[in-house]
Amino acid sequence: MEKTEVKRGESVGFGKGRIESLTDGIFAFGMTLLVLGAGYPFTLATLAKTPANQILANSVPDVILYIISFLLLAAFWVAHHSQFHHIRYIDRTLLWLNILILMLVAFIPFTSTIAGIFPADPLASAVFEVHLLLTGVLFHFQWRYATKNHRLVEKDLPESIIRRGREVTLIIPFFSVVGIILAVFRIPYGVVVYAFVPFVLWFRLTHIQ
Repeated sequence: MEKTEVKRGESVGFGKGRIESLTDGIFAFGMTLLVLGAGYPFTLATLAKTPANQILANSVPDVILYIISFLLLAAFWVAHHSQFHHIRYIDRTLLWLNILILMLVAFIPFTSTIAGIFPADPLASAVFEVHLLLTGVLFHFQWRYATKNHRLVEKDLPESIIRRGREVTLIIPFFSVVGIILAVFRIPYGVVVYAFVPFVLWFRLTHIQ
């Protein structure tokens, strides 16, 4: 049987609006779930016997990781928004790439909670970092797929925008590799490297043409 190809300009029944709405919902859900991992490490039975200063002190790693994870999700959301601002057409490959990305995004609250429960454990950090690495790499390949030979973007989209999009999607994977290397050498608190991501993104988007 002859395969039916999706021609340029044709969709698979899912317009950009539906994909963007689903994406916004998944990101909002993931950002909301993050706060559940930032709770105090005490049961209700022992809470009344625990001094407030100890509760606050023991919650610091969870809160820091919550802030980092929230900002990382925000960075992924901005990257997705930027990509779909230029993407004009949807085909089956892009659709499934996007679904895989959303599956990983929805799982970030779980791996970030593991890293928050064991903040000094390099293995827990590595699980979180590998997860972010895979998510970032998928974002990168989604953009490469959409822009290769201007497959799903306008023919006149400048090459400078395409190149910058590729570079931006590699920022989080770069820091993930750094964090994984720190975990291999059993250096604790490796996830702190992600605190630099917002600054690098801001610098890349505003200072380099």
